[in-house]
Amino acid sequence: MKTKDKIILAAKDVFHKKGFAGARMQEIADASGVNKALLHYHFNSKDELFRAVLLGGIADVFPALMSTLNSAMPLREKLKSVIQIYIDQLTQNPDLPLFVLNELAQNPKFIQTHFQGFSAKPTAFATQVEEAVANGVLKPMDPFQLIASIVGMCIFPFIGKPMIQFMSGKNEAEFKQFIADRKAHVEMLLLQGIFIDNN
Repeated sequence: MKTKDKIILAAKDVFHKKGFAGARMQEIADASGVNKALLHYHFNSKDELFRAVLLGGIADVFPALMSTLNSAMPLREKLKSVIQIYIDQLTQNPDLPLFVLNELAQNPKFIQTHFQGFSAKPTAFATQVEEAVANGVLKPMDPFQLIASIVGMCIFPFIGKPMIQFMSGKNEAEFKQFIADRKAHVEMLLLQGIFIDNN
């Protein structure tokens, strides 16, 4: 493994355990087996390293989602798979949604800049949804409304974690279980809400 990749892998683990504020560059250097000078050679600041870790998270999530959306999988199974991928990947990268939203607010061209290498248009999925509507399988809907609904239902618990914990009184362990249960809950709401025949 290249030194830079070792640093990013170690940093991901440290950021995941301690968050951005609690992570220290020396700790990341120690965890990656390099000295601090070499760490700073590759990454000038903790901000830059955090950005690299989260952009790596995007690279893990986005291609898998697009590949699934544009696959030949039956629609019902495809939607289940997308929910699974989204929540599983965000569980591994819980800071990713807020990071992306902040970047989008500060830099509207963020998507164009960082997603150019990915196939970002779910054309096959949109066609599949339109055909399902025309065939009476789905309730009438815009395919991109459906995508927006899936994204919103999957990412909000990660963005709204403090509010959910405050309202529900859930501790960290209980919140982890809440996220684990989220897949089945989103699947139930989504599939029962959009398919005309739910059998």
